[in-house]
Amino acid sequence: MREHYFKFFLLWLLIFFPSSASAAENLRLRDGISYTHDVDKGFPIIADKFDDVKFDSGKATLLFFGAAGDLNTNRQARRVVDLYKKFKEQLKFIVVDVDHLTSPESKQLIKNYYQGYIPQEVVLDKQGKTFWTKIGEVDQGTMAAQIEKVM
Repeated sequence: MREHYFKFFLLWLLIFFPSSASAAENLRLRDGISYTHDVDKGFPIIADKFDDVKFDSGKATLLFFGAAGDLNTNRQARRVVDLYKKFKEQLKFIVVDVDHLTSPESKQLIKNYYQGYIPQEVVLDKQGKTFWTKIGEVDQGTMAAQIEKVM
């Protein structure tokens, strides 16, 4: 009986709180986010697709872990969106809001790759193995160089 209620609860979570991990398409910055203050206007990256967290075999991946209302996440999100514009055809982008995990897949990403600090960027090679990871803000040139090495 208890298992039945647990399954119902999980289903309810998935319906009312869709996954915050995503293979994002058309990444863009949310209007109104601050680059100078910790102001919660929502997660800084929005996109058209937030449902695919599986790795594509034969395609490198960038994982971005962040949280709403965090100044460093907001500034790093701007760099991630700029990288998306440059590498969207060659690289899969998965964005994870660490404060709003609801799917088993996004929880598994946290377990496997997240080191407990935001923002965090992880570049996975074409086989899905960690190639490079960095906690905190990273300049766009450094990130682009790591992405180019793995492609």
